[in-house]
Amino acid sequence: MTDFLREIGKKLAERWLSLLALPGLLYVAVAAVAHVLGWAHALDPIRMSRQIDTWASSPAVRSTGGIVLISAAVVAGSVMAGLAAAALGRLAEIIRHLPGRRPPARWLADRRRSRSQAAKRAADSAETATEIRAAIRGADRLSRIEADRPTWTADRLHACRVRIERAYGLDLDVIWPRLWLILPDSARAEINAARDGYAASARLYGWSLLYLMLAVWWWPAAVIALAIATTAQLTTRSATVLLTDLIEAAVDVYAPVLAAHLDPAAAPAALTPEQGRSLTALLRRSRWDPDSPLAD
Repeated sequence: MTDFLREIGKKLAERWLSLLALPGLLYVAVAAVAHVLGWAHALDPIRMSRQIDTWASSPAVRSTGGIVLISAAVVAGSVMAGLAAAALGRLAEIIRHLPGRRPPARWLADRRRSRSQAAKRAADSAETATEIRAAIRGADRLSRIEADRPTWTADRLHACRVRIERAYGLDLDVIWPRLWLILPDSARAEINAARDGYAASARLYGWSLLYLMLAVWWWPAAVIALAIATTAQLTTRSATVLLTDLIEAAVDVYAPVLAAHLDPAAAPAALTPEQGRSLTALLRRSRWDPDSPLAD
């Protein structure tokens, strides 16, 4: 048990170091540069070098107590920056998952819906096989179903749920906790890694906002923020594609296994929409669902 707890602590420390401490230390360093150089001397390395020499000759860094206090302040600042980036990243996740029921998100959703409908009309009017394939690829790049969310990410996640429901009659929210229990470790590891990548892309948005704040004192921070935001946008798309594809693949492969676990007599080789709807009603167990075993 002691070895197990030690290993868990080691993994948590490594995770904390990679997610919060190291990016936070970089942010603290950039903040120090912004404080020293400002807008007037934004690209003056000589000024920064002189300030570093001044700090190095300070009595505070020549005593053990001073070094401990400075180190503690730097570590605390880096952790606080990491936590702030994580919180802002979580906020970015919430924003990009908005359903688009109220302005201005609704306006963005309406625009994406119009583009999706135009892509469908282009696919319907295509004549040759090459034109049809090109039109389908264009429509799929926008959304795998008719777009009705304000962001590409929200549409992709929504499409994952809708495609599973249409193909198998399954409600992903209902079946996923049960399906997760029967997934092999390798499948869980792949999905967890994809989810971590998706969360990491959201944290990049958080870091971009933090660096943008530094632009008030040091304009190059705005360039850094733009680079991070661009990276976040690109990684968000790839992470979303990977996560949704893995979720759909898990349902494709293991939904019949879940049905067989719950009803060994049926043991379907392939799950039909009718069987999926029955399975969803069984697992939802809603008093108000007429197909539920709890309904009167």
